[in-house]
Amino acid sequence: MSLALVELHDVSPYYRAEFLSALELLEEVGCHRFSLLVVPYFWERAPLGEDREFLSLIKSTGGEVLLHGYTHKGKKRFQDILWTDGEGEFGGLDLQETYERVRAGFELFEYLGLKTEFFVPPAWIGNPYLEDVLYSLAFRGVAYRWHIKDLTEGVLIKSPALTFSNRHIFSWLSLKLVPEFEKLYSRHHIMRLALHMADFRDRRKLNLWKDLLEEVKKSRRWTSYGELFSKGGPSSSFEGFQPAGRMVQ
Repeated sequence: MSLALVELHDVSPYYRAEFLSALELLEEVGCHRFSLLVVPYFWERAPLGEDREFLSLIKSTGGEVLLHGYTHKGKKRFQDILWTDGEGEFGGLDLQETYERVRAGFELFEYLGLKTEFFVPPAWIGNPYLEDVLYSLAFRGVAYRWHIKDLTEGVLIKSPALTFSNRHIFSWLSLKLVPEFEKLYSRHHIMRLALHMADFRDRRKLNLWKDLLEEVKKSRRWTSYGELFSKGGPSSSFEGFQPAGRMVQ
């Protein structure tokens, strides 16, 4: 059976109300396996470490926790204009900056009692140093827009991410295009559904997510990063796996 990986992006006290709406939606559609992409210091506001109530809420959901950058705030770069507007935190960072941000988030997670082995860079934008840094800190996998990478074996898991835009004209276009992309991505064994907290400020997107989740669950089983990497790593029996070469020797 094909698989669906549901991700709640930008989980932070900054989006408290939106996060509660997202959890209500998942409960309504019967999705009880999902991943929480947590940002420790979202746009340098609402630090997670200072909100124990929200931290307890995260833990109480039973959702799988992933580190999703540190601030989610990045440089505005022309090459990223189609994908983000200053949210690609790791785009253009050097080795030291990359290490400092990943380590800061990783150590804060440990201090707060959150465990993770997986990382998703904000806006799915990395840099030449990110994978080496993640490997050095014992992360097992990193996810980009079109695939997940096993950092130990250098294997790529084809798994396109279905997502709405929340940027002006792109937002309107995504309302029209996302249902079509869902049909296009249906040929993939693994599909990721990336629900951003900002989506829950738009009733149209909330309703579309409900419809998409209901449709996807008819032909796919909910999964998680932990399951994909269980028993020593991703199984080669999954359709769409490709060797990519190890980044770190």
